[in-house]
Amino acid sequence: MPFVVRFKPLAQAEAAEAFAWYAQPHIKMGDVFLVELEHTSGFLSRNPYLYAKAEGDMRCAHLNRFPYSLFYVVDGETVNVLSCFHQYRDPKSRSDLIEWHGQKTTGPTIA
Repeated sequence: MPFVVRFKPLAQAEAAEAFAWYAQPHIKMGDVFLVELEHTSGFLSRNPYLYAKAEGDMRCAHLNRFPYSLFYVVDGETVNVLSCFHQYRDPKSRSDLIEWHGQKTTGPTIA
């Protein structure tokens, strides 16, 4: 039985921002980005334990054709994607994500 993949609000916003960037008329890669995102989400649905742990119980799946990674946790039969993280972003913002996940309070402050 496949896992349910849910993008948390931060991950949704980051994926939408990435899509908007790649969909620009001079880039024309928005649809390709979405296909790659769906492809990786499909792997998460079928086997979320395929990808290595990044920190604690948080795992990381890299998109193949784009410099993005999905940071996620498995909660029962649900894969909660916490962030669609640009790999060239300041590493401190990734630390904020890890710290926020550990505390499970309001939300991360990722710039």
